[in-house]
Amino acid sequence: MLVSEPDGRINWPSDKGLYFLDTRIVSSWAIYANGEPWELLNGGPVTYHAARIFLTNRAIPTEDGAIDPRTVGLTLSRWISGGLHEDLDITNNSMKPIRFQLEIAFRCDFADIFEVKSGKIVRRGQITTEWSERRQRVRTAYSNKDFQRAVTIAVVHASSKAVSANGRLSFEVALKPGEA
Repeated sequence: MLVSEPDGRINWPSDKGLYFLDTRIVSSWAIYANGEPWELLNGGPVTYHAARIFLTNRAIPTEDGAIDPRTVGLTLSRWISGGLHEDLDITNNSMKPIRFQLEIAFRCDFADIFEVKSGKIVRRGQITTEWSERRQRVRTAYSNKDFQRAVTIAVVHASSKAVSANGRLSFEVALKPGEA
């Protein structure tokens, strides 16, 4: 089960997140353009297990000059079926080429659903994170005595190689005018 804000973010701290078998796997999820958050245009469920969210940019400072607000579109298409799948589609609606870093910031706490509901989360066990540049995936694992959970975030069909640093996956986005 996934519970997020209308714009697709999972803010921390909150009771929102990606849950599996009474455990919150992902406790924070946000997408940025050169560190700037996106603004919600519209969104909602398309079926009981899928949603589509339409976002636009704020002013994005770049080394090539600022990208004007509301000239870049980001469409999140997500569905839960055998895991969470999310497509990110970016469109340059401006009259000039654009280039920026798309960043996905996430956090995993592996908290018990009853602790999340009570607001009293006690950290236990150990959380480890591994990045595979070759496979383009991050694996975060939790273990506490005989209890184990893990989540893998994989990058598939990206226009550039992802890098992982500071709890974020980053990609370079470079689009010509009108290009998606």
